[in-house]
Amino acid sequence: MTEPAVSRPSSTDEPQVLAGIRVIDLSRWAAGEFATKLFADFGADVIKVEKPGEGSYTRHWGPFPGDKPDIEASALYLHLNTNKRSIVLDLHQAGDRDLLLRLAATADAVVESFRPGHLERLGLGPAELQAANPRLVVTRISPFGQDGPYRDYEATGLVLQAMGGPMHATGEADRDPQRKPGLLEHYTIGRTAGEATLAGIFFAKRAGTGSVIDISGQEVLLAGADRRASYLLAAAYSGANAPRGVRSAHRGAATFTGPFPAADGYVMIYITNQEFWNRLIRLIGAGNQPFLDKFLDRIHLGDDWDEFMTYLRAWFAARPKLELMERCEAARIPLTAYLGMDELAASEHFRGRGSFVPANHPVAGPLEYIGAPWRMRGGYQLRHAAPLLDEHGEQIRAELESATPRSASASAS
Repeated sequence: MTEPAVSRPSSTDEPQVLAGIRVIDLSRWAAGEFATKLFADFGADVIKVEKPGEGSYTRHWGPFPGDKPDIEASALYLHLNTNKRSIVLDLHQAGDRDLLLRLAATADAVVESFRPGHLERLGLGPAELQAANPRLVVTRISPFGQDGPYRDYEATGLVLQAMGGPMHATGEADRDPQRKPGLLEHYTIGRTAGEATLAGIFFAKRAGTGSVIDISGQEVLLAGADRRASYLLAAAYSGANAPRGVRSAHRGAATFTGPFPAADGYVMIYITNQEFWNRLIRLIGAGNQPFLDKFLDRIHLGDDWDEFMTYLRAWFAARPKLELMERCEAARIPLTAYLGMDELAASEHFRGRGSFVPANHPVAGPLEYIGAPWRMRGGYQLRHAAPLLDEHGEQIRAELESATPRSASASAS
């Protein structure tokens, strides 16, 4: 195996696609921070407003180096806040509220995730923000939306997955529902909030007026691309309640699928038609003519299912997972190896594409970030690691002294 290539540094020889856009990040958790990260990584000036003394909630979420909590070294915060600038403001203080309004006057968008009504009680609701800047886009992320019976309810990611639909479709049909891992629901909500905010900015530039965007986490999950919208439609028109398990609606085309142990881990196979089946049978049955005679062209097995599975499991278990993946790829069989984080980080393919980008952080030290989510001219750049708490406070205050409000500059043009 060849030595992995060194990650290519980000190009800085041309403007990024979102250069010139300013976003104020008032969020304190993963969904909002991921939404604004998408802007920051593609060139926007994202100013992260943080609470005095403690900063964002994500600063307190591990893992931490050496398992020692440090608000400057949270892996989650370091990931979600690349390329942003940090300023500390106490929004319960009149002077800092005034400074936020002055910042809003220079911005294209504000993204917030407070409980509904909180900003209004501070005198910083959409009416006040857009009075300072009529072209401002205000994106509001909450569990259940800014109105409705559940408006004031709080929710964890587990609650949103349960009420938004993903858990209904995840797990085995005869067992309890399962939540999807990690913070997946928050990233899904954040991605949607980022898309909506960008659409609002485009509209403001064309029409000259801002907008208020109401992002309900439950509704994002309910209407997501991962099956729920079609399930709701089926239920509305036919009463069908899509089941969990391997025969649920989204897996109906899969005749044979599942994880299998290899010699050093697991592989996942996904057989959807007779041709894929025959390719698999020829691969694992090479040199075994009785096996080929019995199982070729028989994708639907009967009493000999256990015999086939015993043979297949033994064949997989005798070989390393990467060898299985390479052999199946060569035979055009849909199978992949399960890779651990260490294996992904060392992958010759990802290293060769420059998928990991180095940066130095004054507290966390040398870091490698996952780089561009997609490649394009003027796209992703890692300009700097996530900021220290209030790292740019003095700089941002000085800039405000000579800043021109966005509404004024738009009128002048």
